[in-house]
Amino acid sequence: MIEMRESELKQESGRIPLAERLAAIAHALKAKAGKYGRPVNKDEIDDLWGHP
Repeated sequence: MIEMRESELKQESGRIPLAERLAAIAHALKAKAGKYGRPVNKDEIDDLWGHP
């Protein structure tokens, strides 16, 4: 079952342009954040990645 779904996803990924797939992912993450989501500034991002 998992292999079948992975195969379907590979076929689907070839049909949908990357920009559209990324937009869908961004939309889903934004919806998941709900009303408590907030912008993250550069300093916070650097801290997460361990940059000085």
